[in-house]
Amino acid sequence: MNKYIFYILFISFSILISKFSFSQSAVYFCETTGKYGYAFGSSLEEVKQSAYNSCINNGGVDPQLIVYTENKGYGAIALGNDANGFRVIGAAVGFSSASSASSAAIETCKKYGGKNIKVEVKWYDK
Repeated sequence: MNKYIFYILFISFSILISKFSFSQSAVYFCETTGKYGYAFGSSLEEVKQSAYNSCINNGGVDPQLIVYTENKGYGAIALGNDANGFRVIGAAVGFSSASSASSAAIETCKKYGGKNIKVEVKWYDK
């Protein structure tokens, strides 16, 4: 009987850990080139590294971490241009709906001077 209780506790603990261990998102942005990278659905350190690598692979030369979360939810990236023609990004992660993540990303982009903003990518980290 104790053996079964141990297995049930172990499985419950494993499920609990997996829910918390793999519910992160991260976004990097390179102001120099206007390139970005994002990742989700793995451990926090893995998504940060993957998002960084994605930015580099997309042409970024000096990626900066602009947002991350350790929560599940929807994410979105919105891009626009400032008055000087430079690319501006807005990113939102860990939101309860795709529309709220998109709205938050757009508002963040506007806050930093973005005009002609378009949501480029959305995701859901379950």
